[in-house]
Amino acid sequence: MTDPWIDDFLYPEKKLVASGRHIIDFEGVHRELAKPHVTLSLLHEEYVRDAQKIGSVPYAYRTFTEHYRSYAQKHKATLRIRRKPGEIMEVDWAGKPLFITDPDTGENVKVYLFVASLPCSQLAYVEGALSMDM
Repeated sequence: MTDPWIDDFLYPEKKLVASGRHIIDFEGVHRELAKPHVTLSLLHEEYVRDAQKIGSVPYAYRTFTEHYRSYAQKHKATLRIRRKPGEIMEVDWAGKPLFITDPDTGENVKVYLFVASLPCSQLAYVEGALSMDM
C-alpha cells in the first residue's frame, strides 16, 4: 500500500473534488434512498439538474452509482445474521396497498401483499389478500 492509495481509500471525496466534476452529496443520497419510491436513477437525475443549474459537469449515471456504492460499502453498518436452512421464515405485509377492479361492479378494491421469505435460500412467496386480519 502506498500513501496515495491509502489517501484515496480513506478520503475518496478529495479525489472526487480534484476531478472538477460536480460533487456528490453521498449522505444526502443515502438519506433519500431510505424513503419509499426513491431510486438511484431518480437521485442521479436530480444531481444532473443541480449540476447544470450551476454550470458544472455531472458524473454519468454509471460513475455516479459506482461512487455511491463505494461510499455505501464503507459507511453502511450491516450485520449478517446466520441462519440454518428451514430454521426460520420471515413474514410481513409489504408496502402500500394495491388496487384491483371488481369485474362485476367496476369498484376499486384494496389488495394487501403478504410476503414470506426463507432467509437462507432467499426464496419468497407473495400473495394478495383483501384484508390483513388473516
